[in-house]
Amino acid sequence: MIPKSNEIRFEVSTRCNYNCIICPREKLIRKKETMGLKLFKELFDRIRAETGQYDTLTFPGMGEPLMDRSLGKKIEYTKKKNFTVLMLTNAFFLTVDKFRELEAHGLDSIRVSLYGDTPESYKKVHRVLAAGTFEKIKKNLTKISKIKRSTQLLLTYNVVEGINDTETQQWIDYWSDKADLLEVWRPHNWAGGRGYRNVQEKKLKTCGRPFNTPLQIQVDGTVNMCCFDFNGELLLGDLRTQSLKDIFRSPMFKKIVKSHTSGNFKKSCLICEDCDQRNSDKSDVMVYNSKFDIKERVKTVSTTYQNIV
Repeated sequence: MIPKSNEIRFEVSTRCNYNCIICPREKLIRKKETMGLKLFKELFDRIRAETGQYDTLTFPGMGEPLMDRSLGKKIEYTKKKNFTVLMLTNAFFLTVDKFRELEAHGLDSIRVSLYGDTPESYKKVHRVLAAGTFEKIKKNLTKISKIKRSTQLLLTYNVVEGINDTETQQWIDYWSDKADLLEVWRPHNWAGGRGYRNVQEKKLKTCGRPFNTPLQIQVDGTVNMCCFDFNGELLLGDLRTQSLKDIFRSPMFKKIVKSHTSGNFKKSCLICEDCDQRNSDKSDVMVYNSKFDIKERVKTVSTTYQNIV
């Protein structure tokens, strides 16, 4: 059973120039590397040869995609197969020229993590040391927002109590007429990698991901169950040597499905047991959305807005 989704997610790099406090990079034990263009094409073609259910590809993961020098060629290769292509970035390398370059390759949207509205708060959340980084990024994004473009500009803000929580409204006010979409979230826990949200006693039987999740391809070609599982503890298989059919028949996938069907995670040793994504009350997850109803938005994935819960 391949989970119902139209989206493939390719983690093209686990290297990152940031060390954000909401991201558990210090706990990342997977190798810091970048996926080569040859491997990307092989895996992408293998997926398409086996199933036609996917039409969207996203470049997310535990690294910064713009550190991948072959990213443009990967976008072009994907667009030739009539895919919608999305990307997540911290925008450190996103100049107007780089934006135009990505647009020329066919990129459909860029989602920027911009967790601060002053140099001080931005530095504390993103923990980037280069002086003037916030000012540079704000200037570049403002310029990009004013040009005629086909690539959508989406901005995301994570509210961190005691650091940037008093700046939320001014962030919204500044960017409201500049970006195609604004979203303000409270940080999640990365399935135990962080502790920003309370794990509630009353939980859903399932977060929905074993049944509706995007296909998660890690930088080395392995397949992971969940984007919140940053260290690949829910490893399903290896796309370099296995078919999707075999991967989604694996003992790990069957174990995950069994627990998510029954709602019983005791003695399963799955990180899903105490994951905040199974919280039944999601009213504290999203603070603001410029386009979508908040109650409905939290039931969808963060990229294609397809239902997952």
